[in-house]
Amino acid sequence: MRYVTLLVSPTEGQGFHPVGEAIARDPDVTGEAIHRMNDLGDGTVTLLTELSGDVDRYREIMTDTPEVREFTVAVDDEGHGWAYSRVETNDLVEYMLARGRDLELVRDMPIELTERGGQRVTLIGTEAAFATAAEFDEPPGYEITVEKTGEYHPEGGRLLDALTARQREVLEAAVAVGYYEAPREATHEDVADAVGCSPATAGEHLQKVERAVFGALVG
Repeated sequence: MRYVTLLVSPTEGQGFHPVGEAIARDPDVTGEAIHRMNDLGDGTVTLLTELSGDVDRYREIMTDTPEVREFTVAVDDEGHGWAYSRVETNDLVEYMLARGRDLELVRDMPIELTERGGQRVTLIGTEAAFATAAEFDEPPGYEITVEKTGEYHPEGGRLLDALTARQREVLEAAVAVGYYEAPREATHEDVADAVGCSPATAGEHLQKVERAVFGALVG
């Protein structure tokens, strides 16, 4: 059994769907990941999306986007937003849904949302299934880059693969500057300087890293 991680980027605009494009363009809210997605078969999909930033601004975007049928937002103890939504599909989304039904591959959740409106997706399957997938053309409106591939190991062998690329970058920087030494030799500010973000953002990434890693170890 193998896996492949793909970066799927729109070649026009900043998103595959009006909702994603509006969020990608807004500096006050960031889509982090899609944790659940369900094709209802009626031209709509339901999504469970994790987001950071200004939750009220997210509500404004969703309210102002005609393709959104319904949505609701909850905020967890760490201040991260979790949004349930039901949205209308478009031609591009329908194309991808149809391809997903044609291929004998499993989508590993969550799907990471990138800053420019792209998606980082990991697919799991057999050698034969990937050989069949290679026969399909690159979908219109997308650019697909293979970031990594290899044998799929469901246990600790792929522990760090549970992290997004940005989270791995922050984790590597934290280790390098001594954030996890005992006693601690660095702060959130030091990690932020190493990766080029704000201390608050570095702290959020480290919280997600620790939650993912320790959750996998004791779950």
